Amino acid sequence: MKRRDLLKTLIALGVPISGWAGYSLFKANRDDHEYLVSALGTKKQGYGFMARNQADHNFHKTLSGFRGHGLCQHPLHPEQVIMFARRPGNFGLAVDVINQQPVKKFNVAKNRFFYGHGCFSPDGKTMFTTEGDVASGQGKIGIRDSETYQQLGEFDTFGVGPHDIKLMPEGRTLVIANGGILTLPKSGRKKLNLPTMTSSLIYMDLMTGQKIDEFRVPEAKASIRHLDIADDGTVAIAMQFQRKATDHGDIVPLGAIHKPGKSIELLNEPARLIAGMNDYMGSVAVNNKHRVAGFTSPRGNLVGFWHMDSLEFKAYHQLKDVCGIAVSQDQSHFVISNSFGEVRELSLTDFRENKARRWINRQNAWDNHMLTIKV
Repeated sequence: MKRRDLLKTLIALGVPISGWAGYSLFKANRDDHEYLVSALGTKKQGYGFMARNQADHNFHKTLSGFRGHGLCQHPLHPEQVIMFARRPGNFGLAVDVINQQPVKKFNVAKNRFFYGHGCFSPDGKTMFTTEGDVASGQGKIGIRDSETYQQLGEFDTFGVGPHDIKLMPEGRTLVIANGGILTLPKSGRKKLNLPTMTSSLIYMDLMTGQKIDEFRVPEAKASIRHLDIADDGTVAIAMQFQRKATDHGDIVPLGAIHKPGKSIELLNEPARLIAGMNDYMGSVAVNNKHRVAGFTSPRGNLVGFWHMDSLEFKAYHQLKDVCGIAVSQDQSHFVISNSFGEVRELSLTDFRENKARRWINRQNAWDNHMLTIKV
């Protein structure tokens, strides 16, 4: 049942719906729209946030004053998307994609910096952000009120360089990508601990901050960076290999799958394609309907697709500097983007591009990540 139909039914039954899931009454009387959202821009153009209506390709952008990175949709206000600053960053921005205007800009807490990602609690009342301690670089999870964005507290991440963070489908656990790489605001994006870095995948109780479990990959210099999660709790992992910190020339798997209760499984084949990714995956997205995970490599100018259960390699697609990847709301195709203003749609049946849907706007440089949302 679509949201508007459900709301009509609730109204007819006399069920109070004020504040129900954050949807206002007017949405019961209009069609949902699918939007593609992303950080965008360059230093010359000005950084901001972009939202594009997938039906008519109309788009708008909101300047932010900082370079954005990861995004998440607000559960209680689904017309709002929160964009987090690229590491080491200081700001976040909530944007209303329907009214095309910023809602709230907020700062990182004192002596902390953002690593670029965040997520919400199941009830939507709390937001969690990946952060670092300005002095030590120790990983932190900031805990914020989802209406005011005021800091409520924080957890340790049991590691260094927490980058991505997601809520597990059961609603009680956070999964965190501790990249293991120490960076500090005073030295910018310089990697300070490559000889001793240790990356980890952490599962954490979102109520207490207690570590539930911890997993590592065999290659110590493979930094776990980005995550996406299937409906059954299977985690797709995208990594970046720090080759300068090693003394070997071996091909290192950059993608992995982690199923609940099992060890991490590496995506080892095809070796030639993995080598072509030049030690770098930029983003990952999971298609639940077909159980396929897509991984982008801007350094390799390609996207690779693997089945999450069989680990079978399915296909690849070439696009210069591709990084953004998302799944359409109907689960029928992947959407990819690059820094040259290009957007492409790839079918989940044969992974071919629907060229009729190709979109190019050279004035708008899509940044690392994107989402599809429906409001």
